[in-house]
Amino acid sequence: MLTGLIDLGRALWRRAGTAWPIPPAADHKSVLLLRLENLDVLARHLGKAGLNHLLVSLSVRLGRALRPEDPVQIPDPGIFAVILTGRREDQAMQVARRLLDQAGRPLAVAGQSVRPVLTGVLIHADAPERPDPGDMIDDARSRLDDAGAEMLGEVTLFAHDARAGCGKLPATVADAAQAGQIVAHFQPQLCCNSGRVTGFEALARWQHPTRGLLLPGTFLPRMAEADHRALTLSMLRQSMAALKAWDRAGWQVPTVSVNISNCELSDPDFATGLLWELDRQDVRPERLVLEVLENVAPVTSSAEAGQNLSRLAQAGCRLDLDDFGTGYASLDVIRQFGIHRIKIDRSFVMGCDLDAGQQRMILAILALARRLDIAVLAEGVETAAEHGFLAQIGCDEVQGYAIARPMPVEETGEFLARHLRRTSDLPGVPRRNAG
Repeated sequence: MLTGLIDLGRALWRRAGTAWPIPPAADHKSVLLLRLENLDVLARHLGKAGLNHLLVSLSVRLGRALRPEDPVQIPDPGIFAVILTGRREDQAMQVARRLLDQAGRPLAVAGQSVRPVLTGVLIHADAPERPDPGDMIDDARSRLDDAGAEMLGEVTLFAHDARAGCGKLPATVADAAQAGQIVAHFQPQLCCNSGRVTGFEALARWQHPTRGLLLPGTFLPRMAEADHRALTLSMLRQSMAALKAWDRAGWQVPTVSVNISNCELSDPDFATGLLWELDRQDVRPERLVLEVLENVAPVTSSAEAGQNLSRLAQAGCRLDLDDFGTGYASLDVIRQFGIHRIKIDRSFVMGCDLDAGQQRMILAILALARRLDIAVLAEGVETAAEHGFLAQIGCDEVQGYAIARPMPVEETGEFLARHLRRTSDLPGVPRRNAG
């Protein structure tokens, strides 16, 4: 989708008589970056074709509100970059606010009216400074990634910081993975009945050289296919290495879970490569849990995705259906792909010890899982009260801040030792049958 949008953008500007790439850097003083905040919601609502239509319509709408010499680019889906030439800071800010207002108005897409929600960052450099536009865009990206809730739906002005535009820093997740900056943090999963650690989930972090430790929310939404593949490969290798490290230390950690996206599953060679890597690392397939989102279903996935999942399941890898209750998977996905465990989304877990509505939803999911003979893990458990309630109603496993935050592999041994001391004398929690 990204390549098609960029090619389309280039074609539009050639047709309009505007050269690509953008004009010489000496003429530029301001860069506006607009990010579509409800991209994921719109993508699910409109589908791929509808989302493409929306992004192109927004680009055209922005272009019509600008001078011909102020080009609009779509560097990534949901990101719009506008180069403003020859304007003072106050003039650039006035234009930026006008563009944000224009872009946020309702649009008709596929017979539906949708309202985009955008956040903007304006980077301005006063003369005689002549920064490279690419560096200014990198600066704006950095500011957007760090944007707090108070910046949502607004345009915020910043003076250009040349250090933020350093071209030598990794620009993509794939670059970061190659540089060894993608690190796995591990969050434990506990059995509600025995209290033992049943496994860890590997969660990606970007150890950025200038911005510190970045959480997935700052880089996942704007990843290209190459980034997804590089990230997954890095996480799989680190997860297998963690299993071997735990074994050497004498810790009994049965499994490690890794998130897998549609991008990897659609690769015809994914299962072959993963099974080869498991064999090379001497890790049994049943110790690797692959977490797939609920929308990975026969009706939406490619044939390659189904074949990869089936082959991996037959080889012994365990499959989790992640974020259960927030997507649109049918029961057929559980049957066809042999799902071993469903993970109740944190939106159902929050306040479950007090909210009767949350309790009814969780009990219904548990009853369904019992009938299908699959395990249930509740994620996002943040309080001891939520943990206690879930244990009493028969939830199999829990994961969340109430147990532990994600931690580097070097800290997992200390956690395991501390947890073993704390739970060695505790009795199991009686379970109630949910269905």
